[in-house]
Amino acid sequence: MAADCRGRPLSDFQAVLEHFAEPWLVLDDKLALVCANAAWRERFMGTASAGAPLPANGAVAAVVAHLRASRVPLSRVFRLDLALADSRDGGRRYWRMHASPLPADGDRAALMALRFEDVTAQLDAGETERREKAKLRSYARLGEILARQTGTKTAATRSTLNGNIDPTLALAELGVWQIDLASGSVECNDRCLRDLALEPLADAKRFGEAVQLSAANLQRVQAGESFESELRVDHADGPHWVLVRGSGSAQDDGLTGRVGGITLDITSRKKHELELSALADKERDAREQSEALARAMDEFVAAVSHELRSPLNAIISWGELLRLSSDPAAVTKAGDAIRRNGRQLSLMVDDLLDSGAIASGKLSVQLQPLDLGALATLAAEDVRKQAERKNLTLDASQVSSCTVMADEGRIRQVIWNLLSNAIKFTEAGGVRIALAADGSAARLSVEDTGRGIPAAQLPQIFGRFVQIDARSSGRAGGLGLGLWLVKHIVELHGGTVSVTSEGAGHGSTFTVTLPLLA
Repeated sequence: MAADCRGRPLSDFQAVLEHFAEPWLVLDDKLALVCANAAWRERFMGTASAGAPLPANGAVAAVVAHLRASRVPLSRVFRLDLALADSRDGGRRYWRMHASPLPADGDRAALMALRFEDVTAQLDAGETERREKAKLRSYARLGEILARQTGTKTAATRSTLNGNIDPTLALAELGVWQIDLASGSVECNDRCLRDLALEPLADAKRFGEAVQLSAANLQRVQAGESFESELRVDHADGPHWVLVRGSGSAQDDGLTGRVGGITLDITSRKKHELELSALADKERDAREQSEALARAMDEFVAAVSHELRSPLNAIISWGELLRLSSDPAAVTKAGDAIRRNGRQLSLMVDDLLDSGAIASGKLSVQLQPLDLGALATLAAEDVRKQAERKNLTLDASQVSSCTVMADEGRIRQVIWNLLSNAIKFTEAGGVRIALAADGSAARLSVEDTGRGIPAAQLPQIFGRFVQIDARSSGRAGGLGLGLWLVKHIVELHGGTVSVTSEGAGHGSTFTVTLPLLA
């Protein structure tokens, strides 16, 4: 059975207190401790053990002393606020003590049950609200203070200004400053110097620059207007933003003799504004990207319709010719055309399927040791006839043997896409494929003498649905997925792909790097 600090058995009521989440104390009619529940012991003793002895002083003694000092009748329900040290972090927290008397029952003497509610957060919020209201009230009083200073020719020193400053301004954390235009003397309080990160002995010129008292602002002041600026000031703990407001006061002859105003640290408000601005920029960028993707999708749908229709129409036409013709030469030619267009159609369908797999994160690779040089040579031979039909040279003499861990089918797809693109966008000259070891990586490059890529289009060249200069150079066909697939397949292998071009008409070079097999 659990026991209190005096060793007496706990009653049923006291045993229930052990399960309460809030701290509880039970005192007798002499304000002597009867028991404390586990929440009290954990909060103010650092242990929830029921057997731990409760000290005679500390939090218990503070509660008893507060009860005695309050002189409240202990025979009725009452509530008191007090501060107690928290054993978990050593800081002081504020507690609302709810007292409920327990009348004597049989042999049991009268007791008092005390429940403690943590109200620190409520008090902190109230203090913050009070300070904000005081800051707002200070703006209204500032005009009165500056008006009282107008017309006076003698001012207190800086120490006097600090000593006599309105307490409302001090609570609102406002800096006050004043410059005598005739003598060049500067008067300000300590808060103003801290806001502007200035030394106490700052001269009038430097102080005027700090508060943005430029020729234009001085002209406005002399015209009876006020000025306002938001400054970025570097402090030891980082940049601060300070609001500076100023206005002039006239002398007996009507000329402006003094310029005075306030400074206010608005760092928290400015940071919030910058965060909102950054969020707005991010949302605008996301919207523009979404609109660009929608436009690209519309163009893609149109491209798919065109690209799929061309080989299908060719297959249908050659199939009809094959059905009607008995000439062996025509049959052979029709068969080659059907096979060629069917293969083109199959490749486009494969690209569409791979695109969907990448978008859903389901595209996988089966890695195994692979001679990248042999695969590059075979891929070059596969597209050689395409190059010959356009009277282009295809140079694969600089391909060396390099062994990598890769998926043979996927890497063949990468090389074939790069070579096919190079041939497609080259009208004269040739295409060269090269492969060599470069440190711990295999570097494969495909270089052509074709149309080249404008500098503005280079950053988007590996994007989805992107066509290489399709509008300015005439359509060359394709779905705009090839380079996007290349990029993702290479990255699945732990490699990189990049492109360089001197611009339109100067060809381009695509480079793929893959880790060499150790």
